Amino acid sequence: MKIVPYVSPLLDQNMYIIEDGGHCLIIDPYYDDDVVNLLCDKIVDLMLVTHEHYDHISGVNQFKKRFGCRLLANAKCNRNLQKPTKNFSKYFEAYYEFQADLKKPDFPFESDYVCCADEVFEESVRFQWQGNTLHLKEIPGHSEGGNFIFLNASTLFSGDILLAENVRAGNFPGGDHKAFEEITMPYVNNLPPDLSVYPGHGDGFALNEYHGYDGRKE
Repeated sequence: MKIVPYVSPLLDQNMYIIEDGGHCLIIDPYYDDDVVNLLCDKIVDLMLVTHEHYDHISGVNQFKKRFGCRLLANAKCNRNLQKPTKNFSKYFEAYYEFQADLKKPDFPFESDYVCCADEVFEESVRFQWQGNTLHLKEIPGHSEGGNFIFLNASTLFSGDILLAENVRAGNFPGGDHKAFEEITMPYVNNLPPDLSVYPGHGDGFALNEYHGYDGRKE
């Protein structure tokens, strides 16, 4: 098994392709020709998303059309995927306009972008794929529809809930500082310190390197 990261031009968002035995899972899909070339001789079984924001979902519809793959998401995320004001596609171009330090990608944004899940879960789901265990668990703080994606016992795809930079997950519209501190961080502090974290932006890290982790056992 291997994990292939791909940095998209949408806020340098990380998409991850998990490959095992010629089969692939896609986490937080962004679609372009380079990605298609990575996957052209593979079987794309499923897409997963860490949350509903446009930079993490912009490739969903094109991947469905090109590879016939399905999307699994939690119910809260799925509701927001279908609303441009909730998935933030409505405001994405304006966000770039107001952030002078960001280089705006040279392609048009889909300001009314919507997509939907083909399979929906409540709170958490666990399943087997190519001999590996995937566990998705709803996690509050960054968005209404956020979740962690665990791969076996060693790897966590955290989306924007845990980032290497000192950015707290609640510092965004739809975020919840209180839930992050009172629910998410106690849960995180019970996870193994050597867990490999693959975040939604920036470089990966071991969980014990995260600035808020203290390894409490509560």
